[in-house]
Amino acid sequence: MERMTQHTGASYDGIAGKYAETVDVKPWNAFYERPAVISLLPSLINAKALDAGCGSGWYAEQLLSRGATVTAFDLNSEFVTLTRSRAGARARVLQADLSRPLEFAGDGEFDLVLSALALHYLRDWRQTLCEFHRVLKPHGALVFSTHHPFMDWKLFNKEDYFSIELLEDDWKIGKVSFYRRPLTVISQDLDSAGFFIERLLEPQPTEDFRRVDPEGYERLTKNPWFLCVRARRKD
Repeated sequence: MERMTQHTGASYDGIAGKYAETVDVKPWNAFYERPAVISLLPSLINAKALDAGCGSGWYAEQLLSRGATVTAFDLNSEFVTLTRSRAGARARVLQADLSRPLEFAGDGEFDLVLSALALHYLRDWRQTLCEFHRVLKPHGALVFSTHHPFMDWKLFNKEDYFSIELLEDDWKIGKVSFYRRPLTVISQDLDSAGFFIERLLEPQPTEDFRRVDPEGYERLTKNPWFLCVRARRKD
């Protein structure tokens, strides 16, 4: 794990297919993170949307269904294939690195950048946030979700909440590494990149979550797991 200093997206090499097989029905995603993110989306009729870190394509499909013209990308080639299969010819789907300049995107091209559970794979996300700002239209929206920093601090029993730390979790499908950054850093980096936080949401599980996993439901009603943010360009 020490060799990973910037980008941990390679954690999904070899397990992307296994992840895709379960993510659409896993209650932490289907009945917790996803409803919260969807609630933060602006109107997308005739909008241009960028799905940054598209994974297996669920969000790209949702953006399309809401009337957006969609460009999606991911570092993992298997995720790119899965998203292309899911979206068909309706979306432009690329393989690209979230930590690198978005050379395929023009200045002020998009009304929305959506990045769901992807930004915590970056050690330094400031350049990425600046790129999101560049490709957004004036007053465009950035909607993203990430691990809740307090949850990771508590779950991994770390000493210093205010540090940026590389963590490794052993999921049923394999080990995945990601970074935890404190809420202060999240806020400061958004501001420095030219954004203001319009809404910050600590989700609550839905009734469907209670139905399929009552124990997990009770846990999430008392403990934050993900953090969802809608930010706007400061223009």
